[in-house]
This record gives sequence, structure tokens and C-alpha cells, in this order.
Amino acid sequence: MSIVLDSYNIPGKGRVQLRVKRDFTIQITAEEARRKVNAWLLNEVSYLFAALSPTLVVGDQIVWRVPAIYSLPHVGQVGTVGFVDVDVQNGELVSLPTLVNDLQEKALELAQHLPPYPGPFTVPETFVPKDVPPAPVLLLPEDE
Repeated sequence: MSIVLDSYNIPGKGRVQLRVKRDFTIQITAEEARRKVNAWLLNEVSYLFAALSPTLVVGDQIVWRVPAIYSLPHVGQVGTVGFVDVDVQNGELVSLPTLVNDLQEKALELAQHLPPYPGPFTVPETFVPKDVPPAPVLLLPEDE
């Protein structure tokens, strides 16, 4: 597990002396945070998004920072589209109001650089069963 110290100013070069004294209790594990974000992405954003392993971020608020990735069936993982913060004490997702749009916009931006979808794949004739009759055609009556 990684820990990121947020909001600490350090010089670009030279000796750094850093003392961090923070007491906090982790009530939500990293895996619980990842699962919570994964469910939120699936339900509120898109099934094409998934959560990866989080990083503990110690700043004004102590959170699990969970990367959200964008994937496509014909490409696989396209890239990271953003991060979702989960409070380590109460499990609340932080800063959600604009996050859905931000994640979707970043995904659209990444999608602009992808090859076009190749279309439906065909099954080679050797794999088509010969001893199974075709399914009957379902005819639905037109609306009146």
C-alpha cells in the first residue's frame, strides 16, 4: 500500500525534513473502498468503468484515492479517467456532484484516439454446430 502526503510544500531541490504526526482510524479497508467505488461506477457512470487498487492519501481529509479506468470490449483497458476519494472513517464517496461528467468527458477524450470498432465477429464455419436445428423465428404483432 502506498501513502501520499497531500498539501505539504517541499522545495524542488535540497534537503527536506518532514515530520508527520497524524492520528486517525481506518474503518474502511482499501478493498472495501475499491468495491464501493466499483459499484458506484457501475450504477452511476457506466459499465465500461472499473476501480483499481487505492492509495491512502493523508491531507486535510484522510481518504482512499481509487483510480477509475475506462475499458472497451474490443480494446481492453483504455486508460485512467480519474480518481474517486473514499473517506477512511465513514466510507462516504467524496466530491461526487461533478465527478460523473468529468469521468465521462475524459473517457470520450481517450476514445477519440482509439481505432474504430471492427464490427461483429463471425464464427468460423467449423465451429457452427451442424446437428442443432435453427431456432424458430419470433414474430411480434405490430402495434395498432
